[in-house]
Amino acid sequence: MLGEPTVVANPGFDQYFNPKAFTVPGTTPDVLGAPVRKFGNSGRNVLRGPGSRNLDFSLFKDIALSERKRLEFRPEAFNFSNTLTFDPPGARTAALTVGNASFGKLGSAQTVGRQVQFGLKLLW
Repeated sequence: MLGEPTVVANPGFDQYFNPKAFTVPGTTPDVLGAPVRKFGNSGRNVLRGPGSRNLDFSLFKDIALSERKRLEFRPEAFNFSNTLTFDPPGARTAALTVGNASFGKLGSAQTVGRQVQFGLKLLW
């Protein structure tokens, strides 16, 4: 619909896209009188998902053991904030059919949870 925003005011997993912004295009009769579905007036790729956020974090500590030897300690964390990445529904799912109860909802969440690793390196 003209003038409606494509994303709801407070987007979340249960409702991201605004269903009121989309309508099913009408039909027109062909030469035999059978209804033929019209194309809509939406452009390609008019909607975008919520995006992805990732925070990696690491610390480095050098410990002097002697004049020539040192020890390096490195704790590292991947996806430190443990943030999910929500995906819009796939192109061929029923969730993209206007009028479907799940229209406008995000399809799934994917992410690898927080991972922590430690490293210890001896330099001589």
